[in-house]
Amino acid sequence: MASAPEQAARSRANSGSGPVRALPAQPGRNDKVAVEVARYLGALSILAVGAVHAQQYYGAYFSVVPTIGTLFLLSFVGSGVVGAVLVAPVRRFGRNIGDLILVAAALGAIGIAVGSLASLLVSEYTPLFGFMESGYRLAIVLAIVFDVLTTVFLAVFA
Repeated sequence: MASAPEQAARSRANSGSGPVRALPAQPGRNDKVAVEVARYLGALSILAVGAVHAQQYYGAYFSVVPTIGTLFLLSFVGSGVVGAVLVAPVRRFGRNIGDLILVAAALGAIGIAVGSLASLLVSEYTPLFGFMESGYRLAIVLAIVFDVLTTVFLAVFA
């Protein structure tokens, strides 16, 4: 026979009037899938940023503009590197080191996108390294869109 205090304790445990324990927060499968989708969309966006800068460097002859041309080329190369890392199977190096590499690449991509966007906006209103943009041609609109998408998607991932 159980004593009265033991019966009361069992009764409280069964009735739910005892202390409420929170379940540990664990991301569900849907959350993991959403984060991975954000990673790949962010990778595609930063690759598009690089493609826009490459087109402007080679096709629109920004290669002859001092400093700005070099920055366009560096943006193209940097975007290609971080975009490739973001789609590469780096988790084969191990889960921890792979995640570290992916987060570093995502932060690098965000840095490229935010730097590109900030530079573009500054050059719309004041000369930047002696160069000033005027108007919103297609390449500028695409750069803005892909810079913002890169930042949003990879912020979700990182």
